[in-house]
Amino acid sequence: MIAGTHRKSRGAWIGVLVCAVYLAVAGGPVRADFTVIPLPEVITDPNEGTTVGFLPVVLLTTEAKTIRSIIATDVRYNDTFGVYPKFRFFDYPSPTQKYFIIAGKGTRLGEDVEFSYEGQDLFDGRLDLRGLARHEQDPFERFYGYGNHTPSSNETNWTSTSEAGQIFAGVKVLESVQAFWQPRVRLVRVGSGSIGTLPNLRNPSSGFSTVEGVGGATIVGNQFGVEYDDRDVRDIPTRGVFATTTIEIVDKALGSTYSFIKYGLEAKAFVPLRPDKKFIVALRTALNYLQHGDGTPFYEKNTVGGFHSLRAYGGNRYNDNHRFVFQGEFRTNVFEREVFGVRAHLELAPFVDLGKVFNTSREFPLEDLHPVGGLGFRAVVSPQVVGYVDFGTSGGSPSVFTGIDYPF
Repeated sequence: MIAGTHRKSRGAWIGVLVCAVYLAVAGGPVRADFTVIPLPEVITDPNEGTTVGFLPVVLLTTEAKTIRSIIATDVRYNDTFGVYPKFRFFDYPSPTQKYFIIAGKGTRLGEDVEFSYEGQDLFDGRLDLRGLARHEQDPFERFYGYGNHTPSSNETNWTSTSEAGQIFAGVKVLESVQAFWQPRVRLVRVGSGSIGTLPNLRNPSSGFSTVEGVGGATIVGNQFGVEYDDRDVRDIPTRGVFATTTIEIVDKALGSTYSFIKYGLEAKAFVPLRPDKKFIVALRTALNYLQHGDGTPFYEKNTVGGFHSLRAYGGNRYNDNHRFVFQGEFRTNVFEREVFGVRAHLELAPFVDLGKVFNTSREFPLEDLHPVGGLGFRAVVSPQVVGYVDFGTSGGSPSVFTGIDYPF
């Protein structure tokens, strides 16, 4: 259940899920500092078609029976992108630090290179530091137009080629309060899509060839915010509250192609229902507003859809100036044992997602929401590692998301 990105598919990752369930039930070596787990990949995606591959996962464990490093290098084949080898390295040098290195390239289309680092409570707990650098070419992007009810018949395809970098620096000002600054740079180029059966976004016949941002953009932004956080731990929380308020200023004076302002409010709560914390109610809500939306490129507007908002839709399914999201999960520890030299537990998480986008700030955010329900399967190794397979539906056939980390 290792993936570099959160992927949407229907009937997806069958081989990975079957093997994961078998390993959880059958167990494995009682102790192993170095373990190789061979996993087949079978992915069926309405956007990308059928993908098959082989994923050997290498686990490096510590004496404390936690994961120190994960190496997950796979080779996949798809009729569109061809043969796609991908290297993933996840390292956890301490309970408060982690970094990822990901690199892959298809023989026909698609490429991805990413490096990210996160350090919590550095310098005696006074500083949080995060960094991300990424290059990506994604030939499967979709755009349906603006609005909360854009029909499937509006679907168009485009290729995004982008470079992005950002830094997060948070300084503690009170015991549970920190102020932060997050600058970012993003370069986006809009190319022709790879799906011949769909209209090309850049083609005048698509109806979207003149949408703002279709000529590409350079985005230079500075986000400022304050957050409150009294969770027991950040990566795998079992109790506590997190809340943040942000403002991001993107301005031509800083070298950006466009000028606009983003405002954000987000809150999360984690409530244990028993002292042993085997049952956790996890809640999240987010409200985002965009000022000067008419002059903002479509790939910088607020969206819902995907693993972090509506788990029955592809990423960025609905697009407009503003958005509201609510997510709730009932995380249940159903099985725990030592597997491959680490202490892990299997978690089931029934969930509900609600979300919408809207054009004007005068509209009430809690009306006309898209509902999604589903069930998540998570393999959890404290203090930092979560591998997941989440099934979500809005009434039709389920969508499947796989990867690492919780949705919130």
